[in-house]
Amino acid sequence: MAIRLAIAAIVALAIGCVLDLRHRRFVRWEIDGRSMLPCLHPGDWVIVETATRARRPLRTGDVVLVPDPRDARRMLVKRVVHLGEGDRAWLEGDNPAESTDSRQFGPVRARDIVGRVIFRYHPIGRLGRVR
Repeated sequence: MAIRLAIAAIVALAIGCVLDLRHRRFVRWEIDGRSMLPCLHPGDWVIVETATRARRPLRTGDVVLVPDPRDARRMLVKRVVHLGEGDRAWLEGDNPAESTDSRQFGPVRARDIVGRVIFRYHPIGRLGRVR
């Protein structure tokens, strides 16, 4: 039963992604660092719902994809710890010993956040929502 539900979720997500590709509502991303352990592991593949098309506003606790404020060519996946005044978000990795985040570079503009990480689809044994 659980496998059937997982397959149904993958199929539904795949259909949704195909339908929204032209609008870039979802993007795929591979996790390549250890800063979000134990939530996300290196090699995990996730779906990111882009901020411009998100179904709900950004909240504390969301896992997000954002350009590194020090080098915009590099992307970071971090957790929103605090939303402050002036459109600022404080971001931290779940694994502080392996994370470069707002503790080093300060808060980021919420409008710079690409989107929320909503679902892990690979590896199949770790399939599910990202929280």
